[in-house]
Amino acid sequence: MKGTIKIFFTVLIFTLASCSADTDSDQSQEEAVGERAPNFEVTSVDGESISLERSLEEGKPVVVYFTASWCPTCARNWPALSEVYPEYKDNLTLVAISIDPTDTEDVIRELAEEKGFTFPSTEGLPQIMIDFGVSGQATTVGVDRDGYIAFKKPGQAITADEYRELFTELLD
Repeated sequence: MKGTIKIFFTVLIFTLASCSADTDSDQSQEEAVGERAPNFEVTSVDGESISLERSLEEGKPVVVYFTASWCPTCARNWPALSEVYPEYKDNLTLVAISIDPTDTEDVIRELAEEKGFTFPSTEGLPQIMIDFGVSGQATTVGVDRDGYIAFKKPGQAITADEYRELFTELLD
């Protein structure tokens, strides 16, 4: 029972923190631009191993999209990411990482199938969000080929053309 209560409060805290429109957190996220990105290694729901270090060794910049299965803004971004990712998948690494610990591998796999994700996605791994200094879902973070955070776009809907522009800038 204690474990269930702990999980509930963890999810509640992430939800409340993620849904707040705190301009100070947006400012602190922008301050992280130019900082070294934290290394991470994840396995997608399709079994693909993805790591920042390996991508950088291959000369590929990395885009991390922090998402959640229940996030309405994320749901608006998934089609744009699915449209754009195939155009860039040979030149950069993209992974959608859920911030919600209750987004199990099965939950994300079903969501990916239902929504037709073309991009790699992972179960809920909130520690990676914390490591990146991200305060909420629907945040897109770009890491350049040298391992530095090039941009953070917190909690907003982004069009396919805007993703193309961000990805192209990251590759230049």
